[in-house]
Amino acid sequence: MKKLVLVIFLLVLLVGCGPRLIYPHLYWLIPFYVDDYIPLNREQSSLLEKQLLRVLDWHCRTQLPVYAQSLRQLTKDLEDPRQPMTYERLEHSSNQFKTYWRELVKKIGPEMADILKTASNEQLAELFQNIEKRNNEFKAEYVDISREKLTKNRKERMAADLENWISRLTSEQKQVVSGWSDQIAPLAVDGLRNREKVLAKFRDLLEKRRNDPDFKETFVAMLVNLDELRATEYQKKIDYNTDVTLKFSVKISSTLKPTQRKHLVKRINSLAVDFEKISCDPLKIKPKQNE
Repeated sequence: MKKLVLVIFLLVLLVGCGPRLIYPHLYWLIPFYVDDYIPLNREQSSLLEKQLLRVLDWHCRTQLPVYAQSLRQLTKDLEDPRQPMTYERLEHSSNQFKTYWRELVKKIGPEMADILKTASNEQLAELFQNIEKRNNEFKAEYVDISREKLTKNRKERMAADLENWISRLTSEQKQVVSGWSDQIAPLAVDGLRNREKVLAKFRDLLEKRRNDPDFKETFVAMLVNLDELRATEYQKKIDYNTDVTLKFSVKISSTLKPTQRKHLVKRINSLAVDFEKISCDPLKIKPKQNE
């Protein structure tokens, strides 16, 4: 269920193919993705497509320009090495995009509720089975491995992600990434428990989907406020890791070489340009009748 929300945002931000290439095709990409979790009948698929077109139109017209503006401001903050990036500025940017995320969830949540309300017990059983399968895959990759392997994988992943944005790392930056990784609190065990807790909550709610007049409102409220379901200790670890990440991001920013800074600004500006140039014309998003 949460994956349906995630896919719009993640596909739009997909750097490899570029938002301009991906965005106009989301109306048919998302149903294929959803089908990996819950098989939809013809009526449900038709409803999903219509809902997606409405959400994409809203998202394109009201949200993408805001994303672009925020990215433009971020590049301004990064361009001048004489004005170092601050913890406060990065925290502000992070909070901005969290707000954008919540707005997207609020918009698509009711559409998801409408479709799930029509689901049969067999469809929901398959949905939960597929989510449990993903949870088991997560457990195998992040929980059922040694601490040493987990740390090694995290360092490699963090270095690769950073290189994707600033190009090849210097020796100093590799040391910063290593220190950053060493200070990160492991979240996998807590994260798996939280996944299972959230799944149980949604399972209980969906069992009452046809009899509870407040189902849609309750579903959307739960979706928007998933962080409230986290255990206190889990949330503390997340807050700690966020603080560590912001501090090390500031440190990395101070080590950027001119070519790296130029590469980073170019990458962020490229995303902003893509968001600005995406057409919001419904005829360019909606599938043609003869296709």
